[in-house]
Amino acid sequence: MRFGYCGGYDAKELDFAKRTGFDGIEIFVHTGHELLKPSVAKRVKEEFDKRGLKVLTVFHYEDFGNPDKAKARKAQATFAKAARLARAMGTKVVTCNAFAGPVDEAEQMKTFKRVFGGFAKVAKDEGVVVGIENCPHGRRNIAYTPALWEQLFDMVPRQIGLEFDPSHLVWQGIDYLSAIYEFADRIHAFHAKDTEVKDSVLADVGIYGKGWWRYRMPGMGQIDWNEIFTALYDIGYKGDMIIEHEDPFFGGAKREHGLELGLAHLKQYY
Repeated sequence: MRFGYCGGYDAKELDFAKRTGFDGIEIFVHTGHELLKPSVAKRVKEEFDKRGLKVLTVFHYEDFGNPDKAKARKAQATFAKAARLARAMGTKVVTCNAFAGPVDEAEQMKTFKRVFGGFAKVAKDEGVVVGIENCPHGRRNIAYTPALWEQLFDMVPRQIGLEFDPSHLVWQGIDYLSAIYEFADRIHAFHAKDTEVKDSVLADVGIYGKGWWRYRMPGMGQIDWNEIFTALYDIGYKGDMIIEHEDPFFGGAKREHGLELGLAHLKQYY
């Protein structure tokens, strides 16, 4: 298992990753992004190689179900470029959210089947797989619960799977360990992010209130990472563990220290 985080790819970022003991970085692209130019990708890949680092996944962050049809088509077309970039950068995983338009589940299902059915063909041609990150994003990302995954994965080939993030399941009250076992063959990447639940606030404001949960670095919330790693060992997971930093305590100048603490916590289980 390799350890990484979501980040940039300039010299300072790569030097930090190498110095700290990370194996690689998940990089983000979108329509018009400079990395989609082969010449830029080649130069960046050389910088990774020079430091012995890997591009762990290419995250394509765009709204494939945008009500503006022209923007939706551009986003969908960029996916093929992201898949080619992933192959060029030496990773077999493209990650994204399953944005499928306004919150109308029946219509979102239709959009998902059409769009991700096409993505599966592109992925197969490029020799990559697709990991959907399960953040609800106000339910615009239709792939946010195990019940939905079951329906969605019946619609598309196994090239389409998950970038499994347990942090989003915690605040929804979902058993993340059962989900790992149930969808073992669909987990293509793993986001390491924790969730802290403040029970006293929850008791006062209820589940629709604000401020009763927040994302944290691994080891600083409710998630049992020993159980997470045990489950991943059990299912034979061969992918990467990628910290997605959204911890409010480690912003700005404290960002790198937060990542160091997260990595140290994760590595004790591997």
